[in-house]
Amino acid sequence: MADCDSTDIKDEKALTEKKTKALVSLSVGLIFIFIGLPLWWNTTKVYRAPLPYDEIEQLNQFKVKYTVNLNVVLLGSQDPSILKQEIELELKKETDISAITPDYRLTVEVKNIKEAAVITKLTSSPLEDLDDYFQISFVNKESKNYSFFVLPHGTPEPNGIDAYVGKHLHCILYNNKDSKKLAAVIANIIRKGFVNEEEVNGAFSLVSKREYTKDTVESMRAQKSTTGFQVSFTLLNSDPDLVLAEWDIETAVQKYLDPFLLKFPHLDISVDSQVLHYSSIQINPRKDGESFYLPYDDLPHMINPIEAKLGSHISLYPSLNFVVYVPSQSQTPLYMRTKDGQQSSSNAFLSPQWGGIMICNLQQTAPTNSTRPQWIEVDMKPVMNTFLAQLKLLLGVKPVKLVDGVEARFPKDVGITQWEQESVMRQKTMEYLATSTITLTSLAQLLGKISNMVINDHIQQQIQQALHAVHQSVTALEHGNLTVAVLTAKTAIKSSEEAFFDPSILELLYFPDDQKYAVYIPLFLPISLPVLLSLRQAIIWYRGKDDEDRKDEKKDKQE
Repeated sequence: MADCDSTDIKDEKALTEKKTKALVSLSVGLIFIFIGLPLWWNTTKVYRAPLPYDEIEQLNQFKVKYTVNLNVVLLGSQDPSILKQEIELELKKETDISAITPDYRLTVEVKNIKEAAVITKLTSSPLEDLDDYFQISFVNKESKNYSFFVLPHGTPEPNGIDAYVGKHLHCILYNNKDSKKLAAVIANIIRKGFVNEEEVNGAFSLVSKREYTKDTVESMRAQKSTTGFQVSFTLLNSDPDLVLAEWDIETAVQKYLDPFLLKFPHLDISVDSQVLHYSSIQINPRKDGESFYLPYDDLPHMINPIEAKLGSHISLYPSLNFVVYVPSQSQTPLYMRTKDGQQSSSNAFLSPQWGGIMICNLQQTAPTNSTRPQWIEVDMKPVMNTFLAQLKLLLGVKPVKLVDGVEARFPKDVGITQWEQESVMRQKTMEYLATSTITLTSLAQLLGKISNMVINDHIQQQIQQALHAVHQSVTALEHGNLTVAVLTAKTAIKSSEEAFFDPSILELLYFPDDQKYAVYIPLFLPISLPVLLSLRQAIIWYRGKDDEDRKDEKKDKQE
């Protein structure tokens, strides 16, 4: 009896030990699977802030409608309804249905002029004075409408001129009672002059690559989608032993350049200057009588030796270099020749996306036996006028080709008209919008394909800010507010590029999954095998115990 009891006790102890081992193995396995693995996964996974992928995907069908407000003023008793219909028909012709479409909002009104002084002013004043008179007397300074003033029938018309485009946002037209011709002239000035539809559409399609556009000299002059420039002025004095050239560049920048740059609020521009002596250029001018000249084909060869002397300026923006070269006295006077072989009137040339070079001839007037060099001051007005004309092209202002019979007024000194300014802002808005949308969609595709890329919170904020700025710019264009549109588009492109080129997203770019497996398998495999074997033993014990319980139940039923 005692032996049976001791045997039962041993069996019970063995059963308890097996049960304890099974529970321990099962606990270790469960802790490893349900606590250890999730903890390891969450502590080692790449942090990826959620992004609005659906909203970014919608940018592929991106479309913009920009509003242009037009106001036609008929001076005299005329019927505005017929002219309005004709203008609307002309504006609908040849309108491309594309991602960028204009929305012309036209109003035509009549103003009866009865005062003799006003009539005399309209019929006898020069066109420039008449342009200023309309700006002062008839135009609302807060209005951003493009205005067309149609003079009364019978007003003396200058030979060959149907319309006169002023430097403001209005145009003066002569009325010959032909409404179709008048409407055609107005529509042509709007579409090819004030708005410049072709350039606006081309600015978007060229940057976004949505359409193939063949590059031209005009399209290559200015850099695309740039929000700022580093403008550098350099004076190269090649013969300081005889002539020391000096220039008052600081005063010239304040007088000429600063007012000009105020017309480009969307650009961040910084200016620096330097004077380099003994900076001769290895050029071989040809002699023509007592002067020297550089052929047109030799002009590009001046850039490389000059660029090597300029040095580098640390800037986030591309550089535009404007160089005044003072040749040696043995090669003075030195002139440039145009493609036609004629002497250049400005003695300067432009290099697309680089800058411009001007040759300034300073003739020594002191006695040749003098031991000291002669100080000669450079006349800054022609220099700055030349460089401003070049800078105007490099910043994206393109010459407008108006039709025959339309004359345009430009500032006497090199500058930019108000309608040219708005045209540039409209084009730059399209460039910025196209670049920012392409950048955002490319970034979303990249982050979607590579799961190891880190997406920090500040990248999420930059992407959201860029999307918000894109929608703000589009809304501003629909309301005809160009200043807000270009500034918000600038915010969009800067935020999108900062997100795209953020260094944090590149930290795990070249750390693919197979490399992770190669690192973690030697670490987890030795730990995982005992745990898996313990789980196997626990499962075997549980199944064996389950079988014994079933046998006991079967015996009890039989008894």
